[in-house]
Amino acid sequence: MVESERISVKTIVVAAGSFIAVTILITLAIEAIGAEQLRAAVESAGPLAPLVYILARALTYIVAPLSSGPLGFAAGVMFGLWPGLALTLIAEVIGGSANFWIARKLGRPMVERMVGGREGMGRVERFYRQASSSWMLAYARLFFFSIYDFISYAAGLTRIKYRHYLLVTAVVGIVPTAISVGIGASLTGDPANLILVYIAMAAISAGTFMLYPRVRRLLRLDNPPPAMTREG
Repeated sequence: MVESERISVKTIVVAAGSFIAVTILITLAIEAIGAEQLRAAVESAGPLAPLVYILARALTYIVAPLSSGPLGFAAGVMFGLWPGLALTLIAEVIGGSANFWIARKLGRPMVERMVGGREGMGRVERFYRQASSSWMLAYARLFFFSIYDFISYAAGLTRIKYRHYLLVTAVVGIVPTAISVGIGASLTGDPANLILVYIAMAAISAGTFMLYPRVRRLLRLDNPPPAMTREG
């Protein structure tokens, strides 16, 4: 498995573009329904609503081409800040762990199916080396939040221990998840402002792709530990 030194412009555009597109759709849907009406419907659904949300969020991780990031925004609208944060972290840990073990136990052929074919597998391969390092995995969890599902598959193909992956996913993930859920929880009824915020977040995410090679050299991870591959 070969990792490219440079993250392609196409990868940046696709990741940022899909994130923005799904965010706009969710924002418009919430505006059409109304935040208060949506929260009332969630409350009337009882425990079923949190379970459905956790399942949906986890599935967007496992089926990697689906964009999962904007769902954190929806969680803030539906459940509020703290419940939304807790539910989203639970879903991300479940989904990410599923990705990790699918890769670890079933190997590359199954991963390629789950990420949408060769193009998706190319994303996984780009993050193969740094996924074997806890430090670089933490960097990815903070800044590459829109494609952490692909990175979770990459981690499963390396020799990194699951407990290290789990710690990074659960603890470091609090920061980007809290930002996403917090924006939804503070909905003011003006979707245009929220769309602008998400565009800014996507731009920051794109910037981290561009800065990635320099960060990797700074952390001296050009020669990481040997990685494990499994052909299935």
